[in-house]
Amino acid sequence: MFRVIGLLRKLYNIIIHSHALAGRMKDFKAYVGQRIPLNNRTRWNSWFYILKITLKKELEINKYIKANFNKLKEDYLSL
Repeated sequence: MFRVIGLLRKLYNIIIHSHALAGRMKDFKAYVGQRIPLNNRTRWNSWFYILKITLKKELEINKYIKANFNKLKEDYLSL
């Protein structure tokens, strides 16, 4: 259902995947160098920070996706 939204939903799915387990978060930080915060209803600019980090670390995030491709193949960030 949510995959219809496009790139933002894909990005959200990647963030949820990386936050799901402590080991995944450790792997994500090893690839990207930092966490990407989850969006929040009370922080109006939370999506801005998500997009800012993603644009800055796009190559590193794609390396993480490739390393976890069996789970994230539908969320690969491409235009």
